[in-house]
Amino acid sequence: MKLKLLLCLALVFSGVRAGYSTGSSVAAPGRASSTNDWQTKTIASEADLDRVMAQLESPATRFDAFLALLEFAGYPRGNTHNDDLKVNTLHEKAIAAIQTCPDLDAVIAAMIDRLKEPEDRLPMLRALLEFSGGFGGMPGFSARTPLEKLAVKAKQAVNDALDVPTVEMALVDSNWLLRITAVEHFGNPPAQTSEWERLLPQMEKLAVNDDSAIRGAADGKLHWFPGTEQFLAERLTNETSADVILELLRDRNVGNELNDRFLVLFVPLLSHPNEKVREDALLFIGFNSDRAPMLQFSFGMDVFDRVIASTRANSATERADAAYALADIRQLDMDRSREAFLHLVNDPDADVRLRVAWGLNNQLEREDVKRAIAVLLKDKSAEVRFVTILAAGPQKFIPELEALSRGSDPSVADLAAQKLNQLANDKKN
Repeated sequence: MKLKLLLCLALVFSGVRAGYSTGSSVAAPGRASSTNDWQTKTIASEADLDRVMAQLESPATRFDAFLALLEFAGYPRGNTHNDDLKVNTLHEKAIAAIQTCPDLDAVIAAMIDRLKEPEDRLPMLRALLEFSGGFGGMPGFSARTPLEKLAVKAKQAVNDALDVPTVEMALVDSNWLLRITAVEHFGNPPAQTSEWERLLPQMEKLAVNDDSAIRGAADGKLHWFPGTEQFLAERLTNETSADVILELLRDRNVGNELNDRFLVLFVPLLSHPNEKVREDALLFIGFNSDRAPMLQFSFGMDVFDRVIASTRANSATERADAAYALADIRQLDMDRSREAFLHLVNDPDADVRLRVAWGLNNQLEREDVKRAIAVLLKDKSAEVRFVTILAAGPQKFIPELEALSRGSDPSVADLAAQKLNQLANDKKN
C-alpha cells in the first residue's frame, strides 16, 4: 500500500500497531564469532528469514542471528511500513522473532557489554538503537511490559555510551541512525562545552550537506554555541527545507514576525527548480493545520497560485502533493480549488485521485461534486474507492465498504473490514 495512503489513513484510524508488545524470558546467549558477521548477512527472501530465525534457537548462533534480524527489520524500518506488502509481512515476521527471542534479556545485556570493545562500539550502538526504537526517548514514556523495559534499558545504554569520542565517530558514520543520534546528543552533559567545540566543523558540514532531518537537528544544536551566528545566518539564505528554515527561525522570532520572515523564505521553494524541494514544500502546506497553533502559517494567494500550478505538474508525485496542500488552503478560493480537484478526478495516477474526495468533502451538496464522487467510487483502484468512501461519509456507503472487504486487495480489504466493525460498534453505542 502506498505510503501516502497510509499517512492519509492515519488521520482516520486512531490506533497504530506498536513495534513491540510482548515480553520474553531469559538466560545467556552465545558470543558472536565475529564482530561484523551480522552486517554481511542478507535476508532477501522468506527462506533466508526462516534460516536466520532458526539460528535463534542455538546459543552458538543466537547473537549473530538476533543482530541480523535487527539489521533487516529494526528501527526505523520495522516500526514503520514499506510500500511493498510482501516486505512488510517479512518485517512483521522478523519483529515477532525479535520479540520472542530466547534469553532476550541476556542478549541485550551482551550487546550492552560489548559497547566496552572499541571495535564493537558503533555496531552495538546501532543495534541497540534499532532494538529500542522510540522507547525511552519519548518524553513521559513509562515502560510497562518486560519488553518495553528492555527497550528503555537499551536506549539508556546508548545515551550513557555517547561520550565525545563516540559522538565524533558516529557523526561521520555512513549509517543515518547513528548520525542523527550523534547530532541529537551533541553538546549534552556531562562533557564541557569546550570538549564539544572541536566537533563544530563536522556539525557544520552535516548542517549543510546531510538530509533535512539531520540538517535541522544540527542547526538546532549549533544555535547554542557562541560563534555560529554568522554560519546559521548564511544557512537561511541557502536552505531548501521548510522544516529546517523553521528550525533556524523559531528560536529568534515569535508571532507575526516568525510568520512574515518564514513566508519570505518559504514561498520561493514552491517554484524551486528541484522537484523534490517543491514536493516537500507542498507537503509542509498540507500539514499546516495539523501543527501546533503557534507553528501554523497564514498562507496567502501567492502560495495558493503556486499550489494550483503544481496540480498540473508533469510529475504525478508533485500533483499528489499539490492536491494534499490544496485541501488545507482551499478556503482561500473555494471555486478555483473545486475546479482543480474536479480536474484531478481523471488523473492517470491513483495516488493523485485518492486525494480528490478529501478536497471536495466540504462541497458534497453540489451536483458537479456528486458526479465526481460517483466516478471515484467506481475507480479501478481499491485504494481510491476506499479513501473516497472515508472522505464522503462511510456510513452512507456500507454496501461499497462490504464489497471492498471482500475484494482482491488484501490491505484495503482489511481496512474496510475494520471500518465496518467500527461503524457497527458506533451504531450499538
